[in-house]
Amino acid sequence: MARTPLVSIVIPTCSRSAKLERCLEALAAQTHDAFEVIVVDDASTDDTPALLDRFASDHSGFALRSFRNDPGRGANPSRNRGIAASDASFVAFLDDDCYAEPDWLEKLMTGFVSDAVAAVTGYVVNSPPKNVFELTLKGTHRVHGGVHATRLVAGNLCVRRSLLLEHGFDEDRAGAQTDTSVSGRGDEEGLFLALKAHGHELRVAHDAVVEHDHPHSGRSFFRQAFRGGRSTARLGYKYYLRPRVELIPLLLAWLLLPVCVLTPWAWLAPALCAGLFLAAILYNERFRKRKTVGEIVITFPLVLIFFHLRLAGYVVQWLRFWLRLDRLERVKLSTP
Repeated sequence: MARTPLVSIVIPTCSRSAKLERCLEALAAQTHDAFEVIVVDDASTDDTPALLDRFASDHSGFALRSFRNDPGRGANPSRNRGIAASDASFVAFLDDDCYAEPDWLEKLMTGFVSDAVAAVTGYVVNSPPKNVFELTLKGTHRVHGGVHATRLVAGNLCVRRSLLLEHGFDEDRAGAQTDTSVSGRGDEEGLFLALKAHGHELRVAHDAVVEHDHPHSGRSFFRQAFRGGRSTARLGYKYYLRPRVELIPLLLAWLLLPVCVLTPWAWLAPALCAGLFLAAILYNERFRKRKTVGEIVITFPLVLIFFHLRLAGYVVQWLRFWLRLDRLERVKLSTP
């Protein structure tokens, strides 16, 4: 009888066979051997199916299963399909452009120090940026703080399967049905909120490292900013969250500009809001994303553009809810 693996590693992928092959090669070198890999091919149009067959043939001792969505459904539905196919006690998640260090899974599993720990997220290192757009997004998936996770990262994550069957990944995020390769939508945020609301402990394993190699052009950069804003609004609407701290000062600064015609002193209000926004962004860039001062100077104009586009997406999505152009089932999270 085949041994049930301790961990199923689920990888959603779409038309990125070269990256997927490198991802699988890194998993074949893992020091933790009690795992299987489940690849969910989201309607790839390249040679991904042939790659999966070839890799399985060339690595006879490597436990690899694959499934295909046709038509494509998106990253989170693909992750949920992988969860359903797993028989393991734990399900880990990688993106196809994330390459695990040899001891990644071993280090990730050490975060489950007790039965109270529901999920462990790891450390994401960006590949060296090849242009200013990639440099601007450097550190986006970094988890800051100590051992208790303030967020989860779907590209470096392990969760108890029993809890995933209860909560799972949101399948109603903006853009989720069309593109598995656009990050920044916060695919894992709904899962994070649900686990926290039910009192589960979430931890960080800073030494469980993957390298994230996500190329960006101007088009993908701007698209990510706008879609990320829309998805943030959808998350807030669905779970009755308070407005996003980093966007409200920027929105208020623009809304208060018309009052500046009343008196010179009226400039103080939008200036204060703009100052709060800039201070928050600079803090985030320096101390959370860990950019150098030089990197901040180079990328700051694009950071400003990014957050204005993110705000535009945020406002557009809230207007669509207000005008009832979009509908979404709402959920009130509360500890049982």
